[in-house]
Amino acid sequence: MAFLTGTKVLDLSDERGLLAGRMLADLGADVVRVEPPGGNSARHCAPLGDDEGSASYYWQAYAANSRSLIADPTTADGRELIHGLVREADVFITTDLRAVSTSRGLDYADIVQLNPRLVYVSVTPFGRTGPKADLPASDITIWAAGGVLDEHRPDGGSPLRPSVPQAFLHAAADAAAGAQLALLSRAETGRGQLVDVSAQVSMGASTLARVLTDKTGDTPDELFKGMRLEEKHVDQSGSGSGTTPSLKKWECRDGLIEYHLSIGPATGNFTNRFVAWLADEGVDLGKFGEIDFRGVPDLIAQGEFTDADTSDLRQRVRTFFASKTKAEVLAAAVERKLLCVPILDATDIAASEQLESRNFWATVGDGDRELTLPGPFAQIDADAFDISRPAPLLGEHTDEVVRAWLGADHAANPPSAVESSDDGSELSPDHDAGLPLAGLKVLDLSWVVAGPSITRALADFGATVIRVENPHSPETARLMQPFYGGVAGPENSALFGTWNAGKLGITLDLTGEAGQQAARDLAGWADVVVESFSPGMLAQWNLDYDSLREVNPGLIMLSASLNGQRGPLAKMAGFGNIGAALSGFQTVVGRADGPPLGPFGPYTDFVAPRFGLSALIGAISHRRSTGAGCFIDLSQVEAGVWMQSSEMAQFRRDGTVMSRMGNADREFAPHGVFPTAADSDAERTPHIAIAVTDDAQWAALADLIDRPDLGSDPDLRTSAGRRSRESDIDAAVAAWTATLPGPRAAQLLQDAGIPAHESADSAAFCNDPQLIHHGHIVPLPHSIHGTVHVEGPRCSLSETPGRVTAPAPLLGEHNAFVFSEILGYDDALVDQLTTTRTATAPSVR
Repeated sequence: MAFLTGTKVLDLSDERGLLAGRMLADLGADVVRVEPPGGNSARHCAPLGDDEGSASYYWQAYAANSRSLIADPTTADGRELIHGLVREADVFITTDLRAVSTSRGLDYADIVQLNPRLVYVSVTPFGRTGPKADLPASDITIWAAGGVLDEHRPDGGSPLRPSVPQAFLHAAADAAAGAQLALLSRAETGRGQLVDVSAQVSMGASTLARVLTDKTGDTPDELFKGMRLEEKHVDQSGSGSGTTPSLKKWECRDGLIEYHLSIGPATGNFTNRFVAWLADEGVDLGKFGEIDFRGVPDLIAQGEFTDADTSDLRQRVRTFFASKTKAEVLAAAVERKLLCVPILDATDIAASEQLESRNFWATVGDGDRELTLPGPFAQIDADAFDISRPAPLLGEHTDEVVRAWLGADHAANPPSAVESSDDGSELSPDHDAGLPLAGLKVLDLSWVVAGPSITRALADFGATVIRVENPHSPETARLMQPFYGGVAGPENSALFGTWNAGKLGITLDLTGEAGQQAARDLAGWADVVVESFSPGMLAQWNLDYDSLREVNPGLIMLSASLNGQRGPLAKMAGFGNIGAALSGFQTVVGRADGPPLGPFGPYTDFVAPRFGLSALIGAISHRRSTGAGCFIDLSQVEAGVWMQSSEMAQFRRDGTVMSRMGNADREFAPHGVFPTAADSDAERTPHIAIAVTDDAQWAALADLIDRPDLGSDPDLRTSAGRRSRESDIDAAVAAWTATLPGPRAAQLLQDAGIPAHESADSAAFCNDPQLIHHGHIVPLPHSIHGTVHVEGPRCSLSETPGRVTAPAPLLGEHNAFVFSEILGYDDALVDQLTTTRTATAPSVR
């Protein structure tokens, strides 16, 4: 049986929470979508088919594998039916603001009286409480509030969002994990609880910790200097996350290539291999054939690698790529472990041999309802998933669900209320209760972001996590900004700090026999191992799953990689920017009339962990009930495709390829990011995101910006009409916003009921009163810096709230404790293992 078989989920969410139900349903839960008589609003979300009345591909993709029941929560009969179902449910999902839920008798305080065991999941733009809890919001305004929009200025102008809405998909995926954490807690306590998910908080996790810049003493100016090779503040990440996106796009014979010329000790060897490929192909490399790119930062500092050298090298690379096809580059990337791949779109993805070899696609329904969708969001060697139903027709299963959940005589004998001693109050974050993962032991062999963000979530909710690092070379994340004091150093990175808080840190040389044996011993101690080495690497050290489960038969192991552990592209190396290129995300970000620019940073590094965490918690629940471990194969590319499920569904049906639209939207207008008045000393022009999502908001906006001519124009009274004249409307809105400071413009718009938010930089994010209300930026005492700051957990549980117990470990900080106290090694062996640590004096200003 699938991991969540027997779990009943009552889902009243709209398009903002739909993915949470889909994920739980795929893991085996019986998910019932409760819809009003007119249907869920997600049924009308883009993309839509060409025919009038065509079903929404968004609904078909994210409501698949569930059932539909009609019940109107605004009527007494509808509420009575919902209340009856609540008594039988395990999980309740809503995207209503708290005031709306209360008015319908469906708020947490009401529901808990009916079923104290229920897990109540709330997905909202800003969380259920706080000064922004009731603000109108949309995808683009949450991107702005979450800090990720402001970092994504690919051409130095106004910030851009992906043309495929993403913010609430991130939040809904976090909600799926939060629901499972609460179910684990209920298995121990017998009590349900509230799971409060803020989309703003979810988006903060997608910025490579740039939202913490204000707390580090680093500056945006210093960060943006990292975009150019000639500066001393170089971008040493393999993804080129601080590099101008256009510098990573190269034309080839039949498309575009994603490639970053990486430098520095952590990733420069990738460029060494790339240059070796050019040499083998007969390219005249000049002096670059003799350079070790791991040492280029030092050459720059010494004036021996200049801007002219950068231009010279880039021209040679440009000429070379122009002679190659996408297929040739992809083949070389696999064979030579290069960080260059073609930028794919829906056509390429649908034809992918890699995805086909992994049985990634699932076909549900038949006849006119047959549709091919992304299937399991991770490959698991256990009976974890059950994907069998197309998205339901409106009310298709009303009678069926009533009979199955409530019995045939429900109408004649409505259920009575359940006695409860709970007063329905929402407990404070410091409520003292056992955490859902207390006692769980985790060995963390992952690195950078994708794996560490999964294990950070486990640590937040009670697990003991031991983080392993190489003693001879710093972990890539330790070399990435923002830095405390603005100074690069292996103990200074806020990126490493935020994703490794609460963990124990040790160093092991896994290339040596002693280190490998210690890792095997730790795997014998652990319940869970998470790793992100290139596929096949751990097998060379006898640390792969087959080897480790001989030591620990009940072990759960999650392997996170670019393309997964098997298939023709499995051996490919890469960071999240490569995942974004191969999953299609590079093609859906950019100006409508310009080249693809790709999302900010290594985008799939932020996507894959959300799916991986849900799969892992499901496996933990399965292990607790059966004692059985399993292997979870998580692919970044597949996770990226999952976040475009509706677009892939449409392509499979009618061949439509989603294209970039700048900040325009397929449904709403006006919809964009507009300049606001700047202080005289501002480094960059501040912007505000605005989205008009209905006709009443348009009337209010036209009145606010004093353009009665626009408000009275009959051609602009519908979204379709406004989209046809979007450039004129955008100019009018921009003329108004440019005269006002961002906070003032946002306040006026929000007061008028229009979704709007300043495009938050780090200072605005860290000082946002909503995030302060939630305590999201967490200060921690630190032995070097005095105080460091990390982001808090991505979902809030009322009775068993996650917490951050300690800052990220210094390199090898807990060697002696782990080797002596946990593994019981004698002093001689402890000395042998701990002396392999590389001496690294902290660099602070």
